[in-house]
Amino acid sequence: MSRAYRNLIAGLILVTFFFAASCAKQGLKVPPQNPNSVEKRSLSSESPYQNVEEIEEGKIVHLPTGLEVSEERLIDLLTMARITYVGEVHDSLEDHRVQFKILKSLWERFPDKVVVGMEMFRRPAQPKLDQWVAGKLSDKDFLKIWYENWGVNEDYYKEILAFIQEKKIPLIALNASQEMEIKVGMKGMDGLSENDKKALPQIDREDPYHRQALEAIFKGHGSGTKGFEPFYDTMLLWDETMAESIVDYLTSSEGADKRMVVFAGGFHVGYGFGIPRRVFRRLPDPYKIIIPYAKDFPEEKQMLDVTAPDLPLPLSDFVWGVRYRELDNKKVRLGVFIEPFQAGIRVTDVLPKSSADVAGIQTGDIIVSFDGQIIDEPFDLTYAVGQKTDGDRVKLKIIRNGKSLEAEAIMKSSGHP
Repeated sequence: MSRAYRNLIAGLILVTFFFAASCAKQGLKVPPQNPNSVEKRSLSSESPYQNVEEIEEGKIVHLPTGLEVSEERLIDLLTMARITYVGEVHDSLEDHRVQFKILKSLWERFPDKVVVGMEMFRRPAQPKLDQWVAGKLSDKDFLKIWYENWGVNEDYYKEILAFIQEKKIPLIALNASQEMEIKVGMKGMDGLSENDKKALPQIDREDPYHRQALEAIFKGHGSGTKGFEPFYDTMLLWDETMAESIVDYLTSSEGADKRMVVFAGGFHVGYGFGIPRRVFRRLPDPYKIIIPYAKDFPEEKQMLDVTAPDLPLPLSDFVWGVRYRELDNKKVRLGVFIEPFQAGIRVTDVLPKSSADVAGIQTGDIIVSFDGQIIDEPFDLTYAVGQKTDGDRVKLKIIRNGKSLEAEAIMKSSGHP
């Protein structure tokens, strides 16, 4: 497998992990990941002029010609497109900095005419996003929406989100509802009720390269093709819903004079067969695709044994060379698994040697307050823990076997020995 293909599917692996966890709660069997080594195979069709794997950090290459362009010239070229797709590996900090540079530069060229569409938000979140952009939603409430919709540390997107709110840029939720995702993941589209089928976006199942690529990724989980169809239907649901969301906005009265920057996992935009082709089928407006690419992407991040298909498609219009870098700051963790309970939240498991374990927290304990903050629901604890730093001492009030107790925990970051 080429490194470029490996970069591309890395974000999809993370997203399908959350999909698998969600479906597992509903009783759907999903294939386990196989942490075997990755089979190497060249994708010679990525560019007839330029080997993507040789693109250095800071270089921007126009793949159809293999020629390098400057950042300024790239933005000049992007001004000709109504839709700019910028892929990402979700936990690659430099990918998000590329996204931010492109958004900021396009907004400076077209102030108040640029909107952002993000895979990270589901369509039902749109009213809350509108409130947030308008400054009518608290930081805590926004973070609740973020973690209800997405599982990646919000700090990776900090610059992007701050700029969106500062400039009051419309932020469009692109992805399907969790309810529909779970139904499709469990039953496939053919197993849906007639009402649910009517709620689906228009689905194109005929792209052979999209299917080949997803089959390769699915087989890399180690289960062959068993169970592939519900998985494939879910990927189609995501891409077609995101395409429909983009077109619905750009053809609305509010969006008719706007251009959109779309942020999504590299696989959803790379090769064009995910979101871009499905948007173009509905709205044939000009677009460009940019893929950040890291030569030093760590092999262990792949975690799949994938034989990549030889796709006769260009990876993207432009590849922007970056280096792979995760966030330097490690968030603190309490080290508990929790579930909602009548008066607070109940601990369902405690990680060995975690802050909670050292503090004496036990499975079955009900946490009712954390450092003076009342805990009514799981997100209350998530948010309260997120405000702490490595070494902070916190007081917890718990109920164990009907008795009220207090405990003190010393917070430790995920990078703490």
